Amino acid sequence: MEQAYSEKARELLKDLVRVCSNSPQAAAALIHDNLEQLWPSLQGASSQSLPKLQLLQEQRVLLASSPHPQKLIEKIEQLKDAGVQGIDKYIWLVGQVMSEPAVKKLVTVVEGGMDPSSYRESVVAEPLDQHAQASSQLPNMPFSFSDVGEGPAKRSRESEQMVSRTVSVVQQFHNFGLDDRQSESAGWVNSRSEKYLDVPKPLIEGVSYPATPQWNIDRPYLTGQHLFQDSNTNPRRTLTPRGSSTAKESPSDKDSVINTDAIRTLGIYTPSVQELLVIDDLLYAMVGIEGKYVRVRRGRFKDGNTFSFYMDPSMDASIHELAKRVLPLCENYIVVSQFTEARSHFKHGLVNHAFAAALRAILQDYHAMVAQLEHQFRLTRLSLQGLWFFSQPMIAAMQALSMCVLKASTQNASGAAILNLLHNQATAMAGDSAARALLQKLTHAASAPYFGILERWVYEGVIDDPYGEFLIDENKSLQKESLSQDYHATYWQQRYSLRRDIPGFLASSAETILTTGKYLNAVRECGHCIQIPFAEDANQRNIGPRRPYLERINIAYEFASAELLNLIIHKFDLMGRLRSVKHYFFVDQGDFLVHFMDTARDELAKRPSAMSMEKLQSLLELALRTSVAASDPYHEDLTCNIERSNLLTQLQNISQNGAGPAHYNSQRADSTDASSLQGMASGSITGLETFTLDYKVRWPLSLVISRKALTKYQLIFRHLFHCKHVERQLCATWQLHQSAARSFNSLGTAMSQSYVLCHRMLHFLQTFEHYMTFEVLEPNWHVMHGQLQSAKSIDEVMQHHDAFLDKCLKQCMLFWPQILKKVDKLKSICLHYAIATQWLIPALFRGESFDSQEPAFSSKKVAKKGYKSQWARQAADDTNFKTTVGKLDEEFIKELKSLVVLLSNGSQTEPYLAHLAQGLQAVEQAA
Repeated sequence: MEQAYSEKARELLKDLVRVCSNSPQAAAALIHDNLEQLWPSLQGASSQSLPKLQLLQEQRVLLASSPHPQKLIEKIEQLKDAGVQGIDKYIWLVGQVMSEPAVKKLVTVVEGGMDPSSYRESVVAEPLDQHAQASSQLPNMPFSFSDVGEGPAKRSRESEQMVSRTVSVVQQFHNFGLDDRQSESAGWVNSRSEKYLDVPKPLIEGVSYPATPQWNIDRPYLTGQHLFQDSNTNPRRTLTPRGSSTAKESPSDKDSVINTDAIRTLGIYTPSVQELLVIDDLLYAMVGIEGKYVRVRRGRFKDGNTFSFYMDPSMDASIHELAKRVLPLCENYIVVSQFTEARSHFKHGLVNHAFAAALRAILQDYHAMVAQLEHQFRLTRLSLQGLWFFSQPMIAAMQALSMCVLKASTQNASGAAILNLLHNQATAMAGDSAARALLQKLTHAASAPYFGILERWVYEGVIDDPYGEFLIDENKSLQKESLSQDYHATYWQQRYSLRRDIPGFLASSAETILTTGKYLNAVRECGHCIQIPFAEDANQRNIGPRRPYLERINIAYEFASAELLNLIIHKFDLMGRLRSVKHYFFVDQGDFLVHFMDTARDELAKRPSAMSMEKLQSLLELALRTSVAASDPYHEDLTCNIERSNLLTQLQNISQNGAGPAHYNSQRADSTDASSLQGMASGSITGLETFTLDYKVRWPLSLVISRKALTKYQLIFRHLFHCKHVERQLCATWQLHQSAARSFNSLGTAMSQSYVLCHRMLHFLQTFEHYMTFEVLEPNWHVMHGQLQSAKSIDEVMQHHDAFLDKCLKQCMLFWPQILKKVDKLKSICLHYAIATQWLIPALFRGESFDSQEPAFSSKKVAKKGYKSQWARQAADDTNFKTTVGKLDEEFIKELKSLVVLLSNGSQTEPYLAHLAQGLQAVEQAA
């Protein structure tokens, strides 16, 4: 079965290669229609993913061979959207076939009915003329002039090597899903990519750019690349002389050395004639062309070059010594010229393009100088001494340029790395004013597109960076809507962030540049298009000691900050929104909450799964319309929500996810304690423990009132809401005691002890609520309000708001898990007491009114029944009632004392706990 799949894959590959160059629609349809047959192989390949850069290169090769690349791109994207996992591997293989002539020839031969093994035998036995004819039909096959005159044996060896490599590629196709082939194929692709595609720095994902013409790569003599190729990789003849010990020779070098008998040695001429011949060759060498007596030697040299010029050793010693001084100029020119040619390709980025353009302008002046020297030579007015004299100014400049381009090539620098390299080189040339001025000029020219991107960012808030060179990186996957939905949203912090490569002359202002563009971009996201007033006159890019652009950046920052802050505070009424949130979540206008708790009492008593959100929302809206909250213009944005856990569990979940403060993590309660506070079981938790409010916030207010900030508001509200619920229950118990006190004298009975305990519990809760509302929330709110009034940027507003919420959470004990556990335990005791008392007291006096619809114990019924005072005192002094009240009183006092101890110990580091400890200590002493 696997063999059948491999045969099918082979047939598909042949068909795809055949139709790709003529009909991209047919190629795309071929992939789409036959993916089912390739599915097992594609599934095996889907577990190994190719590097994005390699896949991008193969796509370029495939698209370059198609007359309609855009349609082919669309079809490939459709297949990827359909969930085809192996399409990338298939594209990679097709790209290999289209790039390698040997593989294309093998596919053609196999299509004709010949298998690879018989093809190898036929090629080995093929005559020289037929093989040369077949080779000429293959596109992109490197042809070497040194092949002329070689014997059939050597041609057969090379043919067999080509077939071996071709068969190995086909074997890779058959086994491209196997692990043992993965590393070999990846290495083969890397070497081929470096040879044919000149791998650049990876571009931004999804950005396409024109490909370099293939002739520019395959014809090294047109671009000067042949001088940088090693003798082992150079398809042309090598020119290393026999007997040279400087460069390493290969066997092919010895076979391809020029026949020196055809060129007469320079030593047979007179010195005057030698000088003329050397000047002629030097003029050619100065523009990168080797002559008869000034030639190129290839290899690996100490200076990092792969070539060097040498002269005929038979020439006159004085002429040789003088001419040798000009050779560094020739070598440096070739290095600079080749760098200029290579970095002019689209893939190297805008900074490299500008740098190459500036170098090309310098080389034009250099060519003009060489043309003038040649003109003087044709007029017989130029001597070797004169050539040396006129070349001296350019030698120093070309040496400085060569050093820069060599470092840039070694580091594969682009973008900010190029600018830093030029800036550092100019700084290092402190003793050579001419070289320093030249490098500063190049830095200014190379930074022009970089400053263009910078100006659009700081003046408009737009990143126009097609090659990913700018100091700011944009993460488009982060959307502003996440601020109001995700607690861990990082839109504002990570949508735009600084890269590691930053130009040195902008490093001090990098944060200011980032913030300025972020502010302008936020204004644009609000639908407001603004233009900085002085943007048209701000084209000052002098990278000198004065740096006027830094002042412009600071002015732009102040303008953008003021615009965004004014927009959010005034047009979107930030302070009004914050006051509205404060009214509801801090319950400073609590009449709406009282109405809501009265009407939604039955619904809140249910389990969270049984509650109706629609009913709760309608009851909340009714409470808002019938209270003072109706005057709030934003009351319609208030909604309700049901959490899935109690307050302490939610706090622990937040801290475990790394979002809580370090203080909470260090004081985290034990898991056993936490489990005991979850309501003993998930089914015992009611809506009173999980109910909370929510608020609709839209952009740009979500920058300040984000989901994270709203969660902190909800934590405070849940704490206050549950305290209010316990207080209401205790108030109902207190009213029950008041009714009993009006009916008979309960002094000295268990009823009296219960009354004292109820009063003590109310005192505790009211003291704690007073502390949170009047000593924590209100003072901190007024401090934050004053800070927001004086804030200069939206970042300051966000910092003050977040600091306010964190301070409120901490001082409300929500970041003190041990203290919060004690408070929660005390509330549970109070709630237990209130529920037990509301059931026990009527049961003691129920009597014959057990089945009555009227409450069993009320002042009206007591009067109607006419209970005798003596019988009522006996009922009020019931033993079970007295025992229950005594246990609850003892447990409450014990927990209250431990809470006071914790607060007193904590007040040594946190002074705000001391006042609460004093207030609760008064409750303890009253016992």
